Amino acid sequence: MEAEIADIQSNCEKLIENSKVMTCISSLVRIDLTYTDYKKLTISFRFPEKYPDSSILIELKSKTLSSKLLQCLTTMGDMKAKEHLGKPQIIHVISFLANYLTENPLCVAYDEIANLKKLLASTSGSEIKLKQKSSCVSLCANGGKYFFKTKISVPKTYPCQGVSWNNHESNLPVVLVRFLNGQAKEISRKCVEPPLNPPKGSPPFTIQPSLFKTLSFLIEATNDFCIEVCPICMQNCLPEDPNDVVLNDNDDMYVERVLCGHIYHQGCLKKYMREPPFIKTGKPCPALKRHARGDTLPFSMAEAMANQSKKSKSLSTTCSIPLHHDRWGLSPKIAEARWANKQARDRELEEVKDFLQ
Repeated sequence: MEAEIADIQSNCEKLIENSKVMTCISSLVRIDLTYTDYKKLTISFRFPEKYPDSSILIELKSKTLSSKLLQCLTTMGDMKAKEHLGKPQIIHVISFLANYLTENPLCVAYDEIANLKKLLASTSGSEIKLKQKSSCVSLCANGGKYFFKTKISVPKTYPCQGVSWNNHESNLPVVLVRFLNGQAKEISRKCVEPPLNPPKGSPPFTIQPSLFKTLSFLIEATNDFCIEVCPICMQNCLPEDPNDVVLNDNDDMYVERVLCGHIYHQGCLKKYMREPPFIKTGKPCPALKRHARGDTLPFSMAEAMANQSKKSKSLSTTCSIPLHHDRWGLSPKIAEARWANKQARDRELEEVKDFLQ
């Protein structure tokens, strides 16, 4: 035991990168492994009576790593110690744990990945694959025959830095792909960057892990697109076969997404916007309920629906959020004038028709 303690004091920090000997006496050996602010591990060893013929007692602590991960690492550390019964064990266990943390950078997101797997269990077709060497998560989110694929990079300084991606592949309409990319990246950014003008009285900003929030948004949104209906005609916005998606943005069946989050057929939206009543604050969305992923609502579907249920008593039976889209900048006054002009023209045509008959 004394020889092993002396060896740890002399060689541990030299042999194992990022290790620091905090305590090294016969009653306790404590080693700290530090890689980033959120990737820290404290390993405590205690010598049992029959050491080294029995395995060293190991206790792992961390303020940032998952408690479930620590339980798994403790079990693996015990197994590693038993491989060296009758010999010094501590250096081997420390080396094993240090290698694990180095070779598995995604361990900082252990709980998030576990929660994503639970979410995927209830979502048909979607899947994630972990790539530890490159610290990436490959995502394939499916909804019917539609998909959104991308490779999410988890930075070394995670969660201080949000997840990111540069490339993607999808057979969804461009307007929906643009929404998925833009909103998901905004979710990741908001997790690590404080708001420029926080509301008065709001609590101090704290960094939040972004992997689960970002990927759960992509998975849920992609899964729901194929079943969303146009609030006007009440028909599915997207055709069952992705090959039948309308690409011409002047076609009536072209899909448009508005600020409240609902999706419309362009022809239905045009007809609705051009008919009375014309309201100064904007025509309200006629959808039967608020959308879970509106541009003004919280990060995830669960949060949005939770907030909606709390306020359900005060909400109307429709979405009621004023319709807004970049392509619809027509003021109510002009829209009403055009509608009146169209009505007058239709009446004139009817009069001519009656006269001819």
